[in-house]
Amino acid sequence: MDDAHVIYDARSGHSQVLNDFAREILALIEDEPRDLAGLFKELEHILEISLEADLKEQVLTTLVAFDKMGLIEPTVLQEEGKP
Repeated sequence: MDDAHVIYDARSGHSQVLNDFAREILALIEDEPRDLAGLFKELEHILEISLEADLKEQVLTTLVAFDKMGLIEPTVLQEEGKP
């Protein structure tokens, strides 16, 4: 299981197993809040490819799973230069 990552949520007491792709998405979100377009852009930079519709759908599915697991929550991103 070299490509699996186990994370533990102390709030719920649950553990989750993530593949490399899901772990990379979670790491990007942990680094800083991102909107979907920003997340796609950063993944394209990391993977050095343009994300096709099927891969974008996989990202969305992963985000929905994270939300259901309680690993992420929505935030309001402020535009640069605005309070």
